[in-house]
Amino acid sequence: MDEGRKSLTRFGARLRAVRLQRGLSQKDLACPGVSMSYVSRLESGERVPSPTVVRRLAEVLGVDPSELVVDEDRTAMQDEALAWCEALLAYHDGDLVLAVDLLETLGKRTDEEMFGWCVRWTRLVMLARQRDHEGLLLAAAKLRKSWSPGPAVDALVEILRASSLRRLARTAESVRAATEAVELASGDGERVRRVHTRALIALCAELTVAGRLADAEQIVDQLSVRLPELGRDRLAISTWWVRAKVADRLGDRMEAAHCIREAVALLDDFDGDPEYRCRVRLAGASIALRTPGANLDEVVALLDEVETTVAAMRRQDGLLAHARALRAELALRDGEVDRARELAEVALATGQLDAEQQLRCHLLLVRAADEVDPDGAGDARTALAALLEHINPEGVDPLLWRDVARIALRKH
Repeated sequence: MDEGRKSLTRFGARLRAVRLQRGLSQKDLACPGVSMSYVSRLESGERVPSPTVVRRLAEVLGVDPSELVVDEDRTAMQDEALAWCEALLAYHDGDLVLAVDLLETLGKRTDEEMFGWCVRWTRLVMLARQRDHEGLLLAAAKLRKSWSPGPAVDALVEILRASSLRRLARTAESVRAATEAVELASGDGERVRRVHTRALIALCAELTVAGRLADAEQIVDQLSVRLPELGRDRLAISTWWVRAKVADRLGDRMEAAHCIREAVALLDDFDGDPEYRCRVRLAGASIALRTPGANLDEVVALLDEVETTVAAMRRQDGLLAHARALRAELALRDGEVDRARELAEVALATGQLDAEQQLRCHLLLVRAADEVDPDGAGDARTALAALLEHINPEGVDPLLWRDVARIALRKH
């Protein structure tokens, strides 16, 4: 169906919907110059109404003519689609109040294309929540091939694709998806600008995982300029968090600690997704542990908050595993070697740690074994060597490789 035909169909559907809402028949709309049969042809999309006819019909219906006219440049349609996306993302982030308020403003939709798109987008967000990454990629491919309300909306699809691709270790593709999201999220309007900020955060994160730190630093500069306009919402928290990630990868521990503290502080005003809050606090604890002169009481407090929150959630093994891995590092610092080994082994056994977290746990087990029985640390070293064969070095903290090299030299 070409655009002209689509426009006619949308006008006819809108005219019929307004007529039915008023409890009127097609005959009731008949007026000078507009017969009942002509109304029927308008509603079926067979005729193009003149501006005069639109005004007469609007007068009979008691509405403004703009309510019947289709916006050809789709600006209003994209704004409505972005409101729908924002509502579902608010649900995904745990902000149910905002999600309900946004959906209430949308009202009922009569456009079949729009409704179909919204259903597919809703399913995509649910797949992201379920961490069905393969399923998400298939659904996203279908969504991108179907009718779209606008490019900024497509950008949101690419952001979700980028995240799933990264979790499937398809790093180069995740960077391309995030880059496309930034390019698509251009245009005017507050909602479009927020999508662009979200895309920049995604791209910065993907570049960091890919080891392209110089490129990531450029994105950080763009995000830093936007911080004052973000207030204290999730985008502001994520901006500080991604800045901390980049600084941490560059070895600037003090800057990383400053940025993650800003992110953690903003959590006081954020009542959204508890899993997201836990991940920010785990990042805070992880960075603090590797910061010179770290306040270990602060690390313990962050881990206590995470574990308390997880206790009230359903099956968050990944969060708890990460917390235990960090507890293991604390225990080793305190000289509690057996407890450190136990915590690290329990964390690894969950199968929920990412590659870098696994590497830290295996390094800890080697160090712990060296302290207890240097001659009997072979099993720990063998397990570490097996892990190294499957890790992408670009996605791991460069300073970790220094620790790996030290252990290798110590072996010889």
